Amino acid sequence: MILGLETATSICSVGIADGEQVIAELRFNIKNIHAEILAESINQLLQLSGISLEQIGAFAVSIGPGSFTGLRIGLATAKGLAFASGKPLVAVSTLQAQAAAGGQWSVVSNQWSVAPVIKAREGEVYTARFRNEWPAPIPESDEVLLAAAEFPKWLRTPAVLCGNGVTMLQTRGVITNLSNVTVIPESTAMLSGGGVARLGAIKLAGEVADLSTLEPRYLQEFRISPRNAG
Repeated sequence: MILGLETATSICSVGIADGEQVIAELRFNIKNIHAEILAESINQLLQLSGISLEQIGAFAVSIGPGSFTGLRIGLATAKGLAFASGKPLVAVSTLQAQAAAGGQWSVVSNQWSVAPVIKAREGEVYTARFRNEWPAPIPESDEVLLAAAEFPKWLRTPAVLCGNGVTMLQTRGVITNLSNVTVIPESTAMLSGGGVARLGAIKLAGEVADLSTLEPRYLQEFRISPRNAG
């Protein structure tokens, strides 16, 4: 069984997968509470599911791109669990996890690509293109940081869009006139610890992380806003 942690966005979620089946999950969609609730969420998940930490064979963590603070909290917790237990840790792309969450609800042909879209700084998004394969979407492009206005030129249609950045793109009108595009509502395709755990189980055979070198995948440099400077 794999314990997965998702903290890359406003969502803070932990889940357990037994192979490719998610068997337990807790999820909160509240900003800035990750540090306060992550450890307790893990304890509660194990207690409520009747699973002990000793029964967990490996850990998986959403590695980014996403929130600088959220990613640091999730990775530090995952490294601590892996180090203390001597069990492997698998890093899961947040964009791949989002693509998997959106792709499973798509009713279109799997010939359509899935483009997960995650909010970055104001007017920017993280995105990538994936082939909609189950159980794990296959990357078709690099993960990139784009200004909203650049997104239509970057996108290749037909495509399925999902993630918390889609609403911003819709509000700015940059995807309004695109054809052969299907939008999966954010509430239908949310990131989750269970999804990260399931992908971690798939990747475990060949993609175990080196705890000494693993870092979050930011795609941009940290920047202090003027109101927080000093």
